[in-house]
Amino acid sequence: MSPPSMNMKFPWLKLRATLISARSLRVCALLTSATLLQSCAATIGTADTSPVAGWRFQIAVKYPSQQRYELFRITPTGEIQYGGGMSAMNDYTTWESALTPEQAKEFVDLVSSLSWIQNVPKETGDDKTEPVFVVKYQEYGGSERNFAIRGSTPETDKVVAFMKALTQRRFQSTLQKLPEATEKPKTPAVSAPATTSQAPTTPAVPAPPTPTPTPPTTPRS
Repeated sequence: MSPPSMNMKFPWLKLRATLISARSLRVCALLTSATLLQSCAATIGTADTSPVAGWRFQIAVKYPSQQRYELFRITPTGEIQYGGGMSAMNDYTTWESALTPEQAKEFVDLVSSLSWIQNVPKETGDDKTEPVFVVKYQEYGGSERNFAIRGSTPETDKVVAFMKALTQRRFQSTLQKLPEATEKPKTPAVSAPATTSQAPTTPAVPAPPTPTPTPPTTPRS
């Protein structure tokens, strides 16, 4: 008869081994979660490392009666994103471009001066008032806010003008990178041979014959 194993003689050893394995798995899970969080934080950036102080900001401009939609978004990583048409209506952007340090600073100064940051504005106007500005923003470490403003205001005009200026600079920089069109050599114009116009010639009409005078006749006596 074979001797009993250690687990059979000391069952508490098996239980202890099970608890140690469970603790090891829990520690590995915590370490993995911490690594993922650090990776995400490094990607998004903190308020100190983000070019725009960690701001996430977007404004949509809508003209429902005209089916015109535009969407401007600033990301915490310092990029401007733009969408137009149906993409903007569905809250999607179609391209993005990195902000320069000067543009990022201008954005932070602009958004910090808005009264929307302190107090969410009350919605005014009726359902037919256009344009409609749908604003969504989140300050670093804060909760997300979103609201709609019906009709243009000095602040909406200032924000939209700033966003459009950023997109126009992006288009201009793209156009500058395109190759310039080469001029084709000019060929001398070939002049048409000069033609002398001649009047149509008419056949000469002979002059009528001159009648010969008849001498007078002398009467006979």
